[in-house]
Amino acid sequence: MGLSKKQILILGGGGALVLVLIILIFLNLRSSSPQSQAVTLTVWGFEDRNAFDAILQGYKTLRSNVTISYEKIEENNYESVLLNALASGQGPDVFMIRNRALPREKNKLAPAFPQTFTLLNLQEQFPQVVEQDFVSEGQVYALPLYLDTLALIYNKSVLDQAGIVAPPKTWDEFQKIIPSLRVLSPTGQVLKAGVAIGGSEKTVKNGVDIINLLMLQNGVKMTDDGNTAATFASRGSGLGGLGAFDFYLQFANAGSPYYTWNESQPNSLESFASGKAAMILGYQKNLTEMRNKNPFLKASIAPVPQPSGSETVVSYADYVGLAASKQSLASNWGWDFIIYATTNLDIQKAYLQTTGHPPALRSFIAEALSKPELGVFAKQALTARSWYQADDVKIKEILNSAILSVITGQAAPDKALRQAEDQVSQLMRRR
Repeated sequence: MGLSKKQILILGGGGALVLVLIILIFLNLRSSSPQSQAVTLTVWGFEDRNAFDAILQGYKTLRSNVTISYEKIEENNYESVLLNALASGQGPDVFMIRNRALPREKNKLAPAFPQTFTLLNLQEQFPQVVEQDFVSEGQVYALPLYLDTLALIYNKSVLDQAGIVAPPKTWDEFQKIIPSLRVLSPTGQVLKAGVAIGGSEKTVKNGVDIINLLMLQNGVKMTDDGNTAATFASRGSGLGGLGAFDFYLQFANAGSPYYTWNESQPNSLESFASGKAAMILGYQKNLTEMRNKNPFLKASIAPVPQPSGSETVVSYADYVGLAASKQSLASNWGWDFIIYATTNLDIQKAYLQTTGHPPALRSFIAEALSKPELGVFAKQALTARSWYQADDVKIKEILNSAILSVITGQAAPDKALRQAEDQVSQLMRRR
């Protein structure tokens, strides 16, 4: 049956109305789409601006509606300046965070939106340690810009002169070559150290990190299952926490056959750079720092030693990531920037070439494995492990105090470590 003229007019009018509504909805969506919103992001870090130039320029090309300002804060003052800015509500939208800082910074951070970056995305693109450091209760709170690890830095010429063919692969080998490398005076003074190890952070750069490494390598359970108390002081199976602590301290014990260091020595980086130490345990950033001071520095790199007979290789990482502030009114854009800065292959390549940092992305780690020096750090990124630190800054101070109390004769190793464990547990109970 045919439609009347009136029915045709009604249907036509209804269709036109629907078409108008569709157009209005489309225009409204277009005007409110993320790409059309004018956004300003403030990013804070302690790296030079030139390290971020490629990231900032690339992101501006991708997101023409976003204006980004990068502000460098001096690294020594970074934590206090950032804390004060966030406390006053004047903090940045995106800022750098150290890899063990999540527990103390979590209440200041906005996690990634599940629809933009998931735990599975992180696991696919980054090594396991990143999940240990930057994930809490299944939520991603930061992404790494790079991933540095402790390695054995040694003077090949000195080892050659001592008849040592290759750097030590195990801690047993490490101990055995000390007498061949150190030089003691007739009165027992250290004239030349075999290795800078055994002292406090005053003289041994990364001393606390080395103790953490030794404990993790020996399977020490650092905290209880609920992260409510520290448990690293027990002997446990194998070397145990106390055994790892004793192992570290022996190198600064004048009564030990492996004595090679004391608190009267210069800083370990200075000692190595000046030829007063044959080996140190350091990060790639430490190597860069020494080479900047001494372009003629003779330094070779080897993987960090492992326990003899261990089937599991464990290394220790130090790196920074980018996180979005909880205070930011544009945390969604902050995360858009973070994902771009840390996962875009072209941008990450430019960043790594500018900074010289070891890579964090698995795809770049694979490429770096065959490179003579960078390959050591890249491979160790895959075996790096971490542990929950309620306050990484205070825990470092606590463990450093434990070292000092032993080497100054104020406490026996077991008492010093138990006291440190109690202090760390108190920190954890406050969380």
